[in-house]
Amino acid sequence: MSTSNIQAKIMITCSNEKISKIITKSLEPENKELTKTDIETKTEAETVIINIKSKSSISSFRHTVDDIIHTIAVIEKVYNTVKN
Repeated sequence: MSTSNIQAKIMITCSNEKISKIITKSLEPENKELTKTDIETKTEAETVIINIKSKSSISSFRHTVDDIIHTIAVIEKVYNTVKN
């Protein structure tokens, strides 16, 4: 597969700042393990901002984005279960 320079910005507005910080902190280990992809995650109030830059294939990039979204969904589900 050919490689490309791919970029994406994902912005997720959470219900509160606490969950946005939990999500940002939880994504840190995953951000460091990729070789052809750089991921920067930061929190601004209730918003999680994820900047992704990759030189991998489109398929690999899609899998990375899917993993991030899946991880966020699990974190949110656990947070809401514990909160209630």
